[in-house]
Amino acid sequence: MISEIAIVCLGAMLPGLIYGQAATAAPAFEAASVKVSNSVDYRGSFHGDDGRISMQNYSMVGIIQYAYHINFDRIVGPNWIFTQNYDIDATFAPGADGEAVRLMTQKLLADRFKLSLHHDQSPTPVYALVVGKKPPKLRPASEDGHPAFEMKDLQFTCRYPKTTLAEFAQEIPHWLSQHWLAYPVVDQTGIEGVYDISLTFTMTNHAEDTVDPPGLTLFDAIEAQLGLKLEQRKAPFDRLVIDHIERVPVAN
Repeated sequence: MISEIAIVCLGAMLPGLIYGQAATAAPAFEAASVKVSNSVDYRGSFHGDDGRISMQNYSMVGIIQYAYHINFDRIVGPNWIFTQNYDIDATFAPGADGEAVRLMTQKLLADRFKLSLHHDQSPTPVYALVVGKKPPKLRPASEDGHPAFEMKDLQFTCRYPKTTLAEFAQEIPHWLSQHWLAYPVVDQTGIEGVYDISLTFTMTNHAEDTVDPPGLTLFDAIEAQLGLKLEQRKAPFDRLVIDHIERVPVAN
């Protein structure tokens, strides 16, 4: 669970770009080994340094997240991309920047998995972050620093200094695995400005759990602690839609 929460891949997509074509023209790794992972551990690892990148027991959706700098909730494809893991070791010329390595990973996906995908903005079910029945409980930003997280048993606390509500909404899917939150989250509060946001909730599947856990669920905590709500709606949402992908990679 923790490794899934820790996978954070933020970014924006280039409008109108056909990604399968872009990957074909991208720079390539000098050498790359790609294998289906045989690990029985649910955790994956990612290591990178100047000249080498390694993903061990990494899910396909995690690899795509990295390559396209995008959240998993913006990727539409077959269910197996969330459960099938791979081991990738690749080398490249020292001095290549992060964007170049991502482009190399895109080309690897196109060459070894025959991945092709496109950009889509059609309306889709989402969780909209909206103002609750009572006034919002938001603290104007006063702190410096970076986001902080704490996990104790199933109780999760996150703190975001100097954060807009649009940024906060984008972060929510990162706290949970894709099986715990049914839809992407978008900000529809209409509230501008930056705030110091802190939230504590109990990890639970809001839609399916039948036994009440100790503490507040994510949905209840957002309303009780922030005066906001998550409501299911339909809204335009930027997504990467997979047109084709092979489950077994081309042999090394």
